[in-house]
Amino acid sequence: MARILLVKPLFPYPPHQGTRRVSLAFLADLAGEHEVTYLCQRETRAEAADIPKIEQLGVRVIAPLMPNHRSPVHKLAHKIRNLARSRSSGIPALCYYWSNRVLRGELERLMRDWKPDLTILENWETFRLRDAITTGRAALLAHDAAFQIREREAEASAPNASLAAAARKYKELEVGAWSRFPAILCLTGDDEAVIKTELAAAGASALVQHLPVPVSGELFKAGRPSRPGKRVGFMGSFRADFNLDALSYITDEIWPRVRKEMPDAQLLIAGNGYEGELKARAQAVGGQWLGFVDDLAQYFADLDLLMVPLRFGGGVRIRILEALAAGLPTLATPIAVAGLPLESGKHVCVAPDADGIAREIQGLLADPERARVLGETGRDWCRAQHSPEVLRPKRLAAVARILDEVHA
Repeated sequence: MARILLVKPLFPYPPHQGTRRVSLAFLADLAGEHEVTYLCQRETRAEAADIPKIEQLGVRVIAPLMPNHRSPVHKLAHKIRNLARSRSSGIPALCYYWSNRVLRGELERLMRDWKPDLTILENWETFRLRDAITTGRAALLAHDAAFQIREREAEASAPNASLAAAARKYKELEVGAWSRFPAILCLTGDDEAVIKTELAAAGASALVQHLPVPVSGELFKAGRPSRPGKRVGFMGSFRADFNLDALSYITDEIWPRVRKEMPDAQLLIAGNGYEGELKARAQAVGGQWLGFVDDLAQYFADLDLLMVPLRFGGGVRIRILEALAAGLPTLATPIAVAGLPLESGKHVCVAPDADGIAREIQGLLADPERARVLGETGRDWCRAQHSPEVLRPKRLAAVARILDEVHA
């Protein structure tokens, strides 16, 4: 049994984002084998009430309030200071928010008083905390190769020299951050290959391993509608630009095509953190705005089809794995399923553009038997590849390898 410290810049509860569910699943696996402390930050005082829910996993939780959320004055002061530091250094302001003095102070205290054998920082933007890890081994949990999201966003837009230049700078910073860690965990095999290639090109090396993402066992028990309908879902955290772009794609290009041929089709949109003009646009084309849904299994059980029409993004799309686990027929763009070894037409439907997506939606809704088989084969694949009991030994083995092979 080792002492493991996992550091996340944001509070992971409630688990309404895929990244939060990744963190909680990792904690649960680690706590079954090791002594684990979880250091994270709260954005609100109310989040303190949720700390016991994380501690139920068998971990000790230290969750200070982010200093910029103590008051409106603190928020403004931190924004001004971090933006100024970002402009002078070229480092994204987010990196300063996620390595503030409060989080650093707690990390330094744990180095002195608890002396972890392994400290894992989540997200490359926490790289400024790397020098505070003075005891044991250090590793990074990279949720994705984030620079690729910037590159794909630039490619998806009209030719834009400033976006392309920003993507290049972002890549330079991210690869530089990776270079500071002797071990890196990532969520897809594709990202593992990218990180190894970019590190080699930069003259650096690390123990890079794929940390596959498990899906909650409860989702495999989710039921399907007793009677086929024409209910299509879209879900995601609307803090993410790629989800906002996908929703715009749906409202402007995809759903009008679907409704033209199937006026009785229903669009049910679930997600948190958004009240902007896209909500009104979605409702204008017939979409039902559900907001945050706290029962994901029930949301899936009420749908006939989930669509994930991302035009850019990175990492692994947790919502696709969860929909597959629930037996929900799923339609996605190639970028949305990148990193997942899924067979189009067997486990999931893949379409490259708005016309193709609309045709696949219409075809699946008009052929419930085809949709049923797609959902069942998707669930079988997900159970074999991403159920907790299958992945837990592999994930713990990846951590054990860091403890065994990386020098303290």
